[in-house]
Amino acid sequence: MSQFKLIILSLFAFLVAVFAVSNQESVNIYFFNRPIISNMSLVVIVLGTILIGVVLSALLGFLSQSKLKKKISILDKDNGALKAKEEKLQLKIRELEEKIEEYEPSEESYGQDNGKNK
Repeated sequence: MSQFKLIILSLFAFLVAVFAVSNQESVNIYFFNRPIISNMSLVVIVLGTILIGVVLSALLGFLSQSKLKKKISILDKDNGALKAKEEKLQLKIRELEEKIEEYEPSEESYGQDNGKNK
């Protein structure tokens, strides 16, 4: 781990510790005017909320990444099929060009024919 990351993590840990010490009072949490949590430390609620957010973000990121990997896999297969088709078409083009060259008169024979006709 680089020293920069270690310094940043140490600073973050210090800020979390200061936050925990500064917010020790107990609070009640209400949802639709009904108490769901009574007399719990504010720091526990805030850090728990952050933890839930991190877990949900990681889960959504994982799902999105899985979809993208699946899409990439499908596109790679399609790309492989298109490359194979391109190779076949390139081979066909070469074969046709060779056939055209067989039927085209060479420059020498063309020049000889012109001289005989005059």
